[in-house]
Amino acid sequence: MRLINIGPYGNAKSANKDTTGKPIIEELIDNMRRRGQLKGVEIDTDTGTTIPAKDGRDDDVLAHINVGVIEKIREYSAMNKYDAIVCRGSLEPGFHAGRQISKIPVAFALHSAVHVASLIGNKFSLLDVTDPLAHIARRHVEEYGFGHKLVSVRRVDCSSLAMGSLLYSRKKVDRANDPQVKELLDVAMVQCVAAIEKDMADTIIIGCIPLQYLEDEIRQRLDAAGYGEIQIICEFAAAVEMAQVMVNMKLTQAPRAYPGDDLRAKPEYR
Repeated sequence: MRLINIGPYGNAKSANKDTTGKPIIEELIDNMRRRGQLKGVEIDTDTGTTIPAKDGRDDDVLAHINVGVIEKIREYSAMNKYDAIVCRGSLEPGFHAGRQISKIPVAFALHSAVHVASLIGNKFSLLDVTDPLAHIARRHVEEYGFGHKLVSVRRVDCSSLAMGSLLYSRKKVDRANDPQVKELLDVAMVQCVAAIEKDMADTIIIGCIPLQYLEDEIRQRLDAAGYGEIQIICEFAAAVEMAQVMVNMKLTQAPRAYPGDDLRAKPEYR
């Protein structure tokens, strides 16, 4: 099975490559491979579409990158090279149009993660970076029909670019002892505990890509604090798994759910 993962963030200079020169997403792919989640699976990485030169991730950015992501989906779905497409990032750019035009399965990160969270629990919280992104994520989840299970979207109040610059410039083995990373983890831990104790979450979804780099450290801190039973789901890993499920089950997006003008089995009404 061969997958292609795409996203909107690759052209940001401060978050394009890690310390080894590889695209930033490769560490998450390596983590999945180390855990035995990618047996028989190859994942290629597209470095992303152009984004506006601003630090935040808000509706302005989402509007700009929608078209670019849609064109990437159109391009890769027509190649006859890939079995499925994985779209990374909580913004979910091009969600509806991408699912309409793709000839192969396409899995979006937040969409996949909330489905996985719903399978294993009743109440989940999303840990993300900033308030504008939290607002967009909640809107998406409510549209997906899981608003009643999303008890909170908590944030660390650090932009994805700033966090990327901090994490990608440090080797994985050095991160846990870095004072700035420790400070970031302290904030993330406060928000996770609040989600568990105040919001009654049984599962925590880690959203923005830079935050997902800290999955192991967050897991270790939760375990040490007595929250070993709380489940953690990383959005990107959930999307990769969902793509594999669709490929293995020989499923793709239902045309009646994402119709174009060429739909034959048109419903009587909408």
